[in-house]
Amino acid sequence: MSRKADPVPATLVEATEQLQRKRPKLDAEPGTWIAFHRRCAEVYSQVARIDLSHRHEALAFAAQELRQARGIEDRLAES
Repeated sequence: MSRKADPVPATLVEATEQLQRKRPKLDAEPGTWIAFHRRCAEVYSQVARIDLSHRHEALAFAAQELRQARGIEDRLAES
């Protein structure tokens, strides 16, 4: 069964609300968190091209999400 993807949000607020609903549980596996942060970065990057009045903020959020994903990857590599 294929799962329908969420539509790309039209605003930064919609993106944040949509992504918060998809947030993994705190005890989720690191790989789940990495995928979540990378998906957030992707969504925020897309929103930056749509919600131009919040472009810089969306790009900052995208960069932060990538840093989060890389931080987890780095910690796993050190283990």
